[in-house]
Amino acid sequence: MAIQHTGKDLATVTERTARALMPYSGKGDKKFADHIAVETMRAALNDLDYRFHVVLGEGAKDDAPMLYTGEMLGARARDESVPIIDLVVDPLECTTNFARGLPDSMSVLLAVPDGELQLVPGSYMQQLLVPQAVAHLLGKEITLDTPVVDVLSMVADGLGLSIDDLCVVVQDRPRHAGLIAELRAHGAGVSLIESGSISAAYEVISGPSRRLQMLWGIFGAPEALIIAFMANHAGCGFLGRMAPHDVESETETRDLGLEGRVLHGRELVRSGGVLVMSGIHGSSWLPGVECRRQHGRNDYKVHTLFWSDAGLEILEHHNGELVRSHTPAANQD
Repeated sequence: MAIQHTGKDLATVTERTARALMPYSGKGDKKFADHIAVETMRAALNDLDYRFHVVLGEGAKDDAPMLYTGEMLGARARDESVPIIDLVVDPLECTTNFARGLPDSMSVLLAVPDGELQLVPGSYMQQLLVPQAVAHLLGKEITLDTPVVDVLSMVADGLGLSIDDLCVVVQDRPRHAGLIAELRAHGAGVSLIESGSISAAYEVISGPSRRLQMLWGIFGAPEALIIAFMANHAGCGFLGRMAPHDVESETETRDLGLEGRVLHGRELVRSGGVLVMSGIHGSSWLPGVECRRQHGRNDYKVHTLFWSDAGLEILEHHNGELVRSHTPAANQD
């Protein structure tokens, strides 16, 4: 079974999750919204005639009653004759933004053949994402320990820009105060995000504005697998190294043999697969859910980015039915 054939079915899962969340948009309760997202996504996965294995989910089994890491899902979950499909699930990416009514929230699923994902703790990871034109520098001239000014200089040279032309995505957290100050001191711009590293990474990789050239800093490790998949398919460069935040994640990092280890994108996601991302609150590149009241009921339109080995498509669902697909607009230099 070719995994890309699974992708359009998975798009119905994220689309269904996006629709279910809209009554809770901007209501200020991110925990309840996340609960709705998890519950909806799990039910939708169980409705599909596949055998899924959650490689990275909502946490360990003892901490997460649904979509926990290691859970088997799908209508064929117990059928050992059916190939396993590994999943990374993020039912509600950007929960804080969603609860506050801000942009960039999505429902996300990554599916790859069994055993093709690098297991990582549900902790943090130091990450560096650069465009295709300078991807060959990563791991050679550019490492995660290369001085900031040298990284900026090499990336700018490789892109035919000056450092003043660069804009780097960094999460607005105290841990990044030094990095932000140094980037600005050397002349680079900084695009601060509250959350939403996946959306920001997509804009670095494929965004039509070309306003952002890099993503740098410590972000969630599960999101790194999504970003690595996108970077691999676009030919961009990605490096990651675990940055555990507590004793438990330090132990898990050691047990997985990842302590101090620098991972390239193709070490995190070793094969092709399918990525589906349904917009909930719109971003610069993916519209959010459109809801209109018609004939006494809510009428929903959902846009989903569908990325497989065959390329990119935008799928449009109307009340759960696929009505249109098209290729995203070409990037503008």
